[in-house]
Amino acid sequence: MDSYIKQWHELILNCNFDNTYKMAWSKALVELSLNINEDTKGETIAFDFGEIAKLCLKYYWNQTIYFDLIQSPSFKKPPKIITSTKELIQEFFCKRGNVQPIRFEKIDFYSLKLEKQYEKTVKNITNTLRENVCWRFKELNGYTYEIYGLDSSKRTVVFSKQKVLKLKKHSDFLFTFINYRWTQMLEGFNYSPKISRKVRAIDEDNIKRASLKKFHKHLDLIFEDGQRKCFYCNEVIDDTDISVDHVIPWSYMFSDDLWNLVYCHKGENSQKSNQIPSEEDIIRLENRNVLLLDRMEPKSRDYDQLQIAVEKDYVKKFWTSFKG
Repeated sequence: MDSYIKQWHELILNCNFDNTYKMAWSKALVELSLNINEDTKGETIAFDFGEIAKLCLKYYWNQTIYFDLIQSPSFKKPPKIITSTKELIQEFFCKRGNVQPIRFEKIDFYSLKLEKQYEKTVKNITNTLRENVCWRFKELNGYTYEIYGLDSSKRTVVFSKQKVLKLKKHSDFLFTFINYRWTQMLEGFNYSPKISRKVRAIDEDNIKRASLKKFHKHLDLIFEDGQRKCFYCNEVIDDTDISVDHVIPWSYMFSDDLWNLVYCHKGENSQKSNQIPSEEDIIRLENRNVLLLDRMEPKSRDYDQLQIAVEKDYVKKFWTSFKG
């Protein structure tokens, strides 16, 4: 392994688990290196803190808006960057009038008239990176790895061009390793399942919600009179107003499981968002699953999966872990 890349490997491998700042910082620097080539003028490359901050915001925005991943051991006192990111996300939701998640790369904060909020968030992240992250990332066991320089007056991170080109050459390895370590941290901070799949899906822009119509044939078995009723209010639902909802939010489960799906009104589905279901709802869902299992035809994949969920008490277990 190249000696310079080995230094990066050692720093990423051995950094502490206080939060995920160093992972976002290192990933942003590697991503910026992709814009540099042999023809780039000058032998010194300077990356502006503001550009680094925007990339960090992108990473945290996507992990938060889709899966609300916790980024530090302290749930009650999240890192400052996460607090700023969540505040911007709430401003975004309020401006749009719904909580439909959208990737950071697809948003124009200026056309939404959220430029002040966006610029404030970038500034807050920039300050945190300058004060607490840029110099700490280089330190390990009392030794400072001189992998880049810091120009405080110009607010830039300074590299020789050859070092940046090494980052670019080994970017696939570094991205994979950074994501691996980031995933390890998240698994220690979060109770939710499928952390590695979530991180990978965000990176690959592969977060797709499948149609849930295929579950109608099973969910309909609950209603012997053919009238579908809302799981939450127990009122009959018109066909034009029907929705299939994940009782334990999809953002937590990252899967469509029959044992976690119910009919409800579209409005209730939207209002519910990522809220923790009540214990009463959980008990009713458990009872519903037992009844549904009794009415389904055995010897099918859906039947087998529902049977396993009932026998292993998935509803209660995942609800408990979701509550933290």
